[in-house]
Amino acid sequence: MLFYFDTPQHVDMWMKDVSYPLDIVFIDEDQEVIKVESGAPDDPTLLGADDVLYVLEVNVNSGIKKGDALEFTDDPNVTMRVLSPDGTT
Repeated sequence: MLFYFDTPQHVDMWMKDVSYPLDIVFIDEDQEVIKVESGAPDDPTLLGADDVLYVLEVNVNSGIKKGDALEFTDDPNVTMRVLSPDGTT
């Protein structure tokens, strides 16, 4: 799931009432990953970061890491690619 915020800001997320583990990926306005947290099922602990414009929730152990970037595309067959710092997907 992708969350979008109107302006970069401090964002906290939690795993309360979520029954499976997730990677919570915090992304800035340059579409760069600034932090990745692994959330445990039903954990009410707040996981957060500053200067966040997007938060992406994906399956745990996604391989997404700080420094990776999102690439938005108009191709209807591709919804999102994650780019590593060297530009590979």
